[in-house]
Amino acid sequence: MLQVKKARREKQKLIAGFMGPSGAGKTFSALIMAFGMMREAYPQLRDEEVWEKVGLADTEHERSLLYFGSDIDEDTKVGEFLHINFEPPYTTARYQEAVMALKQAGAEIIVIDSLSHNWQGEGGIVETHGAMSGNSFQNWGKLAPQTSSLVKTLTRNDVHIIATLRTKQEYAMELNDKGKQQPVKIGTKPVQKDEMEYEFMLNLNVDMNHMAKASKDNTHLFGEEEFQVTINDGRRLFRWLELGVDVKAEEARLNAEREEAEENERQQLLSEILQAVESNEEKQKVLAGLEFKMNEQKVSDFSLKVMKRAHEILTN
Repeated sequence: MLQVKKARREKQKLIAGFMGPSGAGKTFSALIMAFGMMREAYPQLRDEEVWEKVGLADTEHERSLLYFGSDIDEDTKVGEFLHINFEPPYTTARYQEAVMALKQAGAEIIVIDSLSHNWQGEGGIVETHGAMSGNSFQNWGKLAPQTSSLVKTLTRNDVHIIATLRTKQEYAMELNDKGKQQPVKIGTKPVQKDEMEYEFMLNLNVDMNHMAKASKDNTHLFGEEEFQVTINDGRRLFRWLELGVDVKAEEARLNAEREEAEENERQQLLSEILQAVESNEEKQKVLAGLEFKMNEQKVSDFSLKVMKRAHEILTN
């Protein structure tokens, strides 16, 4: 019996694809996003403990381990995330096994690096198809359950998943800093079954400058501009997913509250400054000097930062 109910915003588990050519920084970007999400989920934990919530299934000959200790920003480095050296065969069943192992180890977000091996790797679907006898077209139909099973692995494991996907590589000619043409590696079509992209709620294309751009974004958080993935992107994404929060509306509200608080503080400081200089000619001269230094801006128009400094000078 089909059930009809009213639509409402519910919590979600992330299913994201980070796509790009080799060397674009898909793995590093995925780790940053994953850490940001868990940092938001567990604000009380130390960074070392947060990294223990991040798992990675590594089909890339353990290259993800090279990022350990790398700087994410001034205060944060890549820590000891949970890691599986995922060796062939790259069957759908083995991908499910890797996800389950990381979940049981405590991972709440899993980076699959890379999902492309399931399609075009040792033991993957293309290789399996090539080894089958009989009608080639009918054989693809026989392998359809493999793709369906992989989709279930991504969508029904009650865990956040970021999958990196290699893209087929081509080269384009671009001008370098010296004004000369040089070949630049670009990614085109992801190495996976064509329809797989539809399963993701967020697709980020990462280029050789490590800049990401959303080609699909059900979250509406990332817009159309290129950006470099940061911890804050993971924080914002977690709030949208897990807490059911309208992140943009929340940020607008917080910004409005902050601006109101700053303006109230600015007006209070202004009132105290005017009271301090009201009958003090010496302080009036000092204030006039401050206004002159601010390009003859009136004290009532000072920014909060400048107002604080003027208040410090004139009320002491």
